[in-house]
Amino acid sequence: MRQKYSPPKLYSFRYFYSMKHVSRLVVFLLGLLYQGLLCAQGTDLQALHVEGRYLCTPDGTPINLHGFGQTYSPWFNEQGRGWGWSYNTDDCLRYNQGLIDKILDAGWEMRWLRLHMDPYWSNEPGVPTSGESDISAFSLTRFKQYLDEVFVPMAEYAIGHGLYVVMRPPGVCPKEISIGGEYQKYLLTVWGVVASHAKLRNNPAVMFELANEPINILGTDGTYGSVGDAHAEACSQFFQAIVDSIRSCGADNILWVPGLGYQSQYAGYAKYPIQGDNIGYAVHCYPGWYGSDSESDSGSAEQGVVTKGAGYLEFQSGWNAQVAPVAEIAPILITEMDWAPQKYNASWGKATTGTAGGVGFGANFRYIMDRTGNVSWMLFTGPELLAKYDDSLPDGQTFLTDPEACARPCYRWFKEYADPNWQFEDTLAIRTLSFPGSDALFNPSIWERGSYDASTGCLITGQYGFGGWNFPLGIDLSTWKYLVVVMRQPAASSSWSFRLFDENNYWTGCYQNDFGRAERCIVPLHEMYRAGTNVAVDPSHIYIAGFWSYGNTPLYIDHLYLTNNDDYSEPEGLETVNADPIVEPRYYTLQGFPVKHPQAGGIYIKARRAK
Repeated sequence: MRQKYSPPKLYSFRYFYSMKHVSRLVVFLLGLLYQGLLCAQGTDLQALHVEGRYLCTPDGTPINLHGFGQTYSPWFNEQGRGWGWSYNTDDCLRYNQGLIDKILDAGWEMRWLRLHMDPYWSNEPGVPTSGESDISAFSLTRFKQYLDEVFVPMAEYAIGHGLYVVMRPPGVCPKEISIGGEYQKYLLTVWGVVASHAKLRNNPAVMFELANEPINILGTDGTYGSVGDAHAEACSQFFQAIVDSIRSCGADNILWVPGLGYQSQYAGYAKYPIQGDNIGYAVHCYPGWYGSDSESDSGSAEQGVVTKGAGYLEFQSGWNAQVAPVAEIAPILITEMDWAPQKYNASWGKATTGTAGGVGFGANFRYIMDRTGNVSWMLFTGPELLAKYDDSLPDGQTFLTDPEACARPCYRWFKEYADPNWQFEDTLAIRTLSFPGSDALFNPSIWERGSYDASTGCLITGQYGFGGWNFPLGIDLSTWKYLVVVMRQPAASSSWSFRLFDENNYWTGCYQNDFGRAERCIVPLHEMYRAGTNVAVDPSHIYIAGFWSYGNTPLYIDHLYLTNNDDYSEPEGLETVNADPIVEPRYYTLQGFPVKHPQAGGIYIKARRAK
């Protein structure tokens, strides 16, 4: 959030892992050796690596981590009440290491720590600055000194207590950055020191988050901005230079790359990905971002919108547009996120937990992250608050006891994640083209406000409204002959039609099947034309599908399916497809997420990116 105010290298496990001729057995054994080195230091951490779109253990098993963050400065350590206003490193270490102990003793199932190398230590004392983005007071000498005296000791302490460490550079990005500019030079200097440090370089428990909240960049078109092709390309070039510099130090640590717009814009990385091994993307997620629910603005001018009353549908749509494209190709690490009702004044984000699929931020956040399948995340709430959490207390009206604030549900969710039997999903549903089973994907309000009751299958659109699905990446239905929609009973109105769009724009022409009161709607996928024209609708890239009506009358939908049977009957089942999410063709859910292990009986589709 934009603020107001290991052992020396013995060998490179990840280098060997990247060599295609080395067998998985050798990789596994090397991972065990690295794990043994960690165990010898008093921790059971495994050496992680990036494999495709997943963060993985040495044997290639995907893993998602959950954790918290610490910032080592008097201001962020209880505004001076933690260990005073001084440069006494012993006091700082004692206080912050004590918080780690208290958090773990409280039963938090934490697996990683975001470690901010705060500029309090690296800035020259007494030199005035305009905020954390002002690097004019930065002292390389002081940074090296306190890297050794504060940041490395804290990292070692965390690792010794079973926490992976993600190190973040001092301060925040200025409003505007540019390739070859002063801030890029600053980051190159910082990471040159960190990546060359004997205790950090290739330490399998240490990862690097390359910058905090870049906003706008000088694009290849000569303008500053955070969205669009020119800015996406420049952003990739900006951070590729930092990645290459770190690798030139011999450091193979996992790197987490931020996006523009305060770490909210990532679609451009799908076209301009960062090149190299062990690359993931560091994302921020607060109430009000991505269309999610919020009680107040998010604290950043460019993000400052109040979306009170928003729910899952808006949140999922924003996530799909801004983050999902890069989640298809690399793991995601949420490095800032929290929420609570604003009355508590104890969180950065102001919202409620709410209900998954309904209104609220927290429950929908978890729902979307779990079903994206490759998202690690953290709770950015102050660690001094997390250390006081007591799960034995009854629900109440305090930040630490209210289920509508982040602490209580996250404490319990982290317990669930720590269960060895817990498995993350790569899909939002197994039968992705059916009712019931895909109701969570269904948006009754694509145009005008509608409603949908999953228990009865009842859709009511707003006046001249449209409810259905929107697929930002497009879906390919061309391998099927028919799409069949089955109603539970005849509609009360004859105005109902089923529509399919082969452009990602609701106001373009579309295929229209006016089924009225019929109990079944049959769509011949290879004989579709835009209503009133002879322009064919291409089933290989469908972006919007759903139901239109004059509004305010119910339609009871039973289910829908795809079939190649000329009598329009349902297929009896599909063989399990041995789909590799890395090798084309890919199989996807209707929401655009890759399916790692397609299941028998499920219906899967091939998707392609919108051009």
